[in-house]
Amino acid sequence: MKAAWSAAAVAILFTLPALASDEVKKRIEQSLGATGQPVQVTAVEASPIKGLLEVELNGAERLLASEDGRYLIAGELFELGERGPVSVTDRRLEGERQKAFADFDMAQTVTFKAPSEKAEVMVFTDPSCGYCRRLHEEIDEINAAGITVHYLAFPRANVGSPTGQLMEQVWCAKDRQTAMTESKRTGSITEKPPACDNPVAEQYALGGRLGVRGTPAVFSMQGKQLGGYLPPTKLAEALGLR
Repeated sequence: MKAAWSAAAVAILFTLPALASDEVKKRIEQSLGATGQPVQVTAVEASPIKGLLEVELNGAERLLASEDGRYLIAGELFELGERGPVSVTDRRLEGERQKAFADFDMAQTVTFKAPSEKAEVMVFTDPSCGYCRRLHEEIDEINAAGITVHYLAFPRANVGSPTGQLMEQVWCAKDRQTAMTESKRTGSITEKPPACDNPVAEQYALGGRLGVRGTPAVFSMQGKQLGGYLPPTKLAEALGLR
């Protein structure tokens, strides 16, 4: 979240001691709302760390709050294990992603289907992203490995940006696949389609809820984030195809 109070760690002082979850919700909304940005606390839950609560803002961003309501911590939570650190934040989101992808209308994606499909990935993309372009340059090799790619829109500079408008044109094009390829090769599309009821804003919001912070964001259908850009062989390995 791009805000004055969103840093790696933010401490916000409240005046009351131990608070119930509804009081924590009220205090956070009041304090963060004082920055001039509309904030809604959509969930307050127990966290894996004793003495801390997990707080969801605006149905998307997750932060940690002390049980007494005095401190708010923004940042990713990791559990240190024998095989290395594991993102608790990402692990929690996997179930949400899996459900979202299972219910998703694939007609709303720009899909490059593998001739002999062995796996599918959901990729939040942005034509202005260098690694997104690099991944797309290898789309034929990815498809040849049996991997179908479903692109979703995630304009990093927001929906109203020039890139966001370009993505709306891609989704409104008669041939989305050709338009997507051209947008990544040239930064524009030759034939400007008329405006249409497109899903770019909805997909951008979905990406925020599912923990997308940059592009490309590549996910398995089970909700696991496989990485950002991965070469075709590494992507196949991550999907268990090699």
